[in-house]
Amino acid sequence: MQPQIPSGKAIGYKPLVEEWNYYSVDDGYVLGIKMVLTKVLKTSQMDPAGNPVYIVQQQPAMQVLTQEEYRSITSRSQIPK
Repeated sequence: MQPQIPSGKAIGYKPLVEEWNYYSVDDGYVLGIKMVLTKVLKTSQMDPAGNPVYIVQQQPAMQVLTQEEYRSITSRSQIPK
């Protein structure tokens, strides 16, 4: 028996905050990673708490930075160094 794939109706959305997560890797570079929402479907289902159930599609985004580039970004924003 194959699992049932939920279906839903595509609904609009807008990003409120899309933040990067930064990781220092052993070779000295910094990786910036974030997930970007690409599609939202609202199902007719409700969870046990009574909240609507959504299906989301997302796309990973990555950037590779030198330590200097990362410091430049953090000096212009609230990202902890």
